[in-house]
Order: sequence, then C-alpha cells, then structure tokens
Amino acid sequence: MMRVTKIMAATLKHWRESASLIISSKRLARPTRQNLMNKFLTPAAAVADDEVFRLLLLKRSGGSSFMPDVYVFPGGMLDNTDFSKDWLEVLGDSCGSLDVFSTSQEGSPIFSRPRDAEFSHIPSEVALRITAIRETFEESGILLARPASDLADKDHFSNTRPLFATVCNVPEATASKWRKSIMSDPSQFLVMCRELGMVPDVWSLYEWSNWLTPPLKGKRFDTAFFVSCIDEGPNVSLSEESSHGVWMQPEDILQEASRGSLVLAPPQVYELSRLVRFQTVDELVIFAWKRSSHRAQRWMPVIYSCADATLFVLPGDDLYPDNADLTGEITQTPIYRPETVDELQKLYPNHNRAVMGKDRRMWLYCNIQCIDGHILPYEYNRSAVQPKL
Repeated sequence: MMRVTKIMAATLKHWRESASLIISSKRLARPTRQNLMNKFLTPAAAVADDEVFRLLLLKRSGGSSFMPDVYVFPGGMLDNTDFSKDWLEVLGDSCGSLDVFSTSQEGSPIFSRPRDAEFSHIPSEVALRITAIRETFEESGILLARPASDLADKDHFSNTRPLFATVCNVPEATASKWRKSIMSDPSQFLVMCRELGMVPDVWSLYEWSNWLTPPLKGKRFDTAFFVSCIDEGPNVSLSEESSHGVWMQPEDILQEASRGSLVLAPPQVYELSRLVRFQTVDELVIFAWKRSSHRAQRWMPVIYSCADATLFVLPGDDLYPDNADLTGEITQTPIYRPETVDELQKLYPNHNRAVMGKDRRMWLYCNIQCIDGHILPYEYNRSAVQPKL
C-alpha cells in the first residue's frame, strides 16, 4: 500500500515532483579556511562584513545518477511526509498561519493537481516549501527555521511586508545527527522540528518559477523553484550528494559558465540571468514579495542539437513548438538541425534560449519583451570571452 500512495503523492507517470531553493545572502559568515581556499572566491568576496549579493550553489558529486558535476541550487524530491497533517500543528495553522497561501489564482499543475485525501491536509504550496527547506538542510546544513514561539507574531505570516528568512543555528553535532536521520527517512524532519521546538520558515519562501525536465533518458523532475533571502550566509556543510558548495555573486557564476569553468543546468543559467538584474538582496526580496500574487508558469526546455551547439529553447522563442510534447510519448528530444547557432539566430529571430557550445561554454539569448510579470533575463552571447554584466 505504501508503494501505491508514494506514487500518488510525488511521482507521476512521466516525472517526479521536487522543489529547489534559491537562497541569497547580503554577507557571509566569518569564512572558514575551506572557504578562503575556494578558487571561485575573490578576496573581496571572502570578507565576511562586505554587503554583497551572493547566491548558494552546490556542485553535484561526480557519482550522482542525475546531472553529475553540475552546479545547481539546493533541492530534492517531494516526500509523502511533506503532506502530513501533523505539520498543521507544527506550523500553527489553528491561528491562521497558512491563510497567506490561499489564492484565487490557480497555480501550475505541481500546485493545483488533485491529490488523494491522504495528501490533501497540507496545501501543495506549503508541502513544496517544506521540501525545499528540508532538502537544503540535508544538502548544505543550512536550516531556514525559527522558534515555534515566533508563531505568536501574527505579522510574520500576514504577507503585509517582504520577509527575510531566519537561519536556525543548530549545534554542529546535533545538526549532523539529524541530517543523517533525515536523509534515511524524510519523516524525521517533522520529528526534529517537534523535538527542537522550531518551525520551517515557509512564509519567507517566495514562488519564483517551475521547470519540467525534458523527456530524455533517465530521471525527470517537475520542480518548483522558490526564492528566499537571508542577512548572513552560513558556512556550507556538504552531504555526500555534493562535492562543492559556494556563495557567489550571480555575475561571477555566469562568467565562469561562459568560460566553461563550471557547468550549469539550463534552469540555473536562466534564473541566474534573471537574478543578475538585482543589485542588492533587498531589491530581490521586495520584487519577490510584490510578485507573490503571480503564479509561476511551468516551462519545459525543448532541446535542439545543431551544427555547433545544443540549444535549450523556451516558450516565446520562434523555435518553440506550438504543442510541445511534455510526456515524450510522441517525440523525444533533442531535435536535430543542420544549421549553426548563428544561422538559427537569423532564421528564428525571436529568442528565448540557453545555448551550450561543444566546448561547454554557455550563453543565453532573450529578446522577447514580456514574461508574465517576471523579470527578463540578462542576454549575453559567445562573441565575448565572458558576459559583460
């Protein structure tokens, strides 16, 4: 019976559901020796007191079955226990703490699809935020949570102002013990929150985007992306799933990707190209809060293989099919085109596409004018050694 319910909760016929968290910080905690030796950190970025907009990325281990050696935002798979009715007590729903997630606007299928009664106690909007926080704690040791006593502050979950997340500083030995337990059994996250008297800070996570993995061989995920902002980025404590963790400025990440020094998945390329538009963390949290009345649209890249690169084409692009096959039952990507990237640019002039060259350098083209109230990404191309941000 458990196997059947798990499929109905988070795993559909063609993909699994997951959540990812884009965490931005104003400054870093006092750097450890490991952070000071990080090849991607400039001397200025290693100073804890500098107020600079940084994001957390993790490099997946080389032995990972999904996107090995690729830099991603922390996150992972939705679990049945993220819908447990016991979360209602922990989250203080009796005092209306979850009312902020009630909306007349229907979200994308990951939020709006019908679920069995067993998984209907917690709104999908909340369960996916719990997933993002739990997985971030597992993968990086960073826990976005606050004391349960804070639930008495009604203003915190009223959505009347932008919210920064609270980082819960659990002692290292205690955190290590719980992370191991949660990795083996996700239900232990609920147990931990009860025992430590804390509440996952779901109210500080803002819906940002929704990405569906193209129908290629291997795992596929329908992933909700959330944005959360904190004052100080803690040191990262990696799990076995990751080989590297780093706080970096968005422009530095894109520059490294454009040189081929690191590899990003297409959603990360696109979201970083949006996030580079913000000068400060305060700007980002205000934008995310104001945009919270909008629902994210689900996007699936359609992959083209051309003469000199791979294109990840997105809605609004002239190359994007009118009726893209989400399931892959009719057609499988990539679609082959004999032209070069430059030739396709001219043949199909409306662009919303990420491109990876054969040398693994990445760039992005976007000249469409509007994306449903969202910020447009910064466009940069391969004619430059690196994106001039």
